[in-house]
Amino acid sequence: MNPNRFIIWVNTIAIILSATLILSIQGGTGYCFFAILAIALTHLVIAENRRYALTMLQTYRFYAVGMSALPVVITLQILLLHEGRLAALDPMLRLVFVIPSFLFLTSLPAHFLRRIEWGFVAGALLTGVWVLYMLVNPGAWQQPGRLSNTFTNPIPFGDTALLLGFLAFASIDRGNSVDGLELSLKILALLAGCLASYFSGSRGGWIALPWLIWATVSGRRWMLSIRSRIVIGAVLASCLIATSMTPLIRERFKEIGTDLYKFKQGQVMTSTGQRLALWRASLQIFVEHPILGVGKGHLKPALIILANHGKASRIIANEHAHNELLSMLAETGIFGTISLLLLYVGTFLSFWRERKHNNTTISTAAYLGLVLVGGTVIFGLTIDVLPIVMNATFFALISAVLLATIASQKRELASLNDDTR
Repeated sequence: MNPNRFIIWVNTIAIILSATLILSIQGGTGYCFFAILAIALTHLVIAENRRYALTMLQTYRFYAVGMSALPVVITLQILLLHEGRLAALDPMLRLVFVIPSFLFLTSLPAHFLRRIEWGFVAGALLTGVWVLYMLVNPGAWQQPGRLSNTFTNPIPFGDTALLLGFLAFASIDRGNSVDGLELSLKILALLAGCLASYFSGSRGGWIALPWLIWATVSGRRWMLSIRSRIVIGAVLASCLIATSMTPLIRERFKEIGTDLYKFKQGQVMTSTGQRLALWRASLQIFVEHPILGVGKGHLKPALIILANHGKASRIIANEHAHNELLSMLAETGIFGTISLLLLYVGTFLSFWRERKHNNTTISTAAYLGLVLVGGTVIFGLTIDVLPIVMNATFFALISAVLLATIASQKRELASLNDDTR
């Protein structure tokens, strides 16, 4: 069952690079995803490996169901009912294609899987380097006042950078002491991710900060003392107050009030106004197509039809509703929305129930999973996360690696207990 060391190292490198390259090289995470998948399929050719994989599939069946439900519903919708675009299925397939990789990764030693933490660190630091480069080259900005990279817009860029920063810091082991160099690198990675998010101006991502902070500091022994909580609370409050006083933050939040006032006056030619009108129109589409929606990838044509009937403004016609749940309601109806909730719940609970495990490798991986899933859910309130191939690939692969870390560590603990009897 155990892969040879060459295979282990190839996969370890691919795992680390999957997080390192997400915001640095277009398609970088995807290349790693398919490299691991190819090795996993080869691994599962052996009957003994398949038997072990079946055991893991039964143990983590809720996770497997959650990852599979949405791609299955959309596949049936597109191929059988001929509703939706085939291209819209592409990112969703990453969710189900990662299952063989997860089953393979559970057979690897846990300490190799844990090295994903350095992918988070490297990815966040590279993002920080990009921020510094853009600050000294303002003419290279893709959008005035909003930082992004060359292949994605400021919202997913800022959200992903923020996620990388917190994943890097949350990867600090919850039991063992950490050396000064590791601590310094992970603090620097956190700051780099936050800096990139700040200059992206992605307000939706900032909504996730309370959850990200909680999942990062929870479960740590030093947080049990009142003194530690006071110090951490004071530091966080100081950082939030200082940041909120900067011109960029004040301006971005001031725009919300201005946009809402204009929206009440019937003007939708603002960022917030268009989003609110888009949400309202998406709900209207769901009411008219409640069972299977209008088809994945067909939101924009449906919005144009609403506009032609005078039920919405043509200016809001968009490929996505800028809200994961509302997009699913409009495009896939109640069945697709239930599948999305299964995805969220299946992945979330897989990590939630392990967060208080006595083994710190398991509890740390569990909290990292909560950072990933919780952050993705909250980001989805203001942007469609999963239709972006980069995001779907990252979510699928990183959740698989973290859950495989838990499964692998449990296997090793069970084996150790058997040996000591």
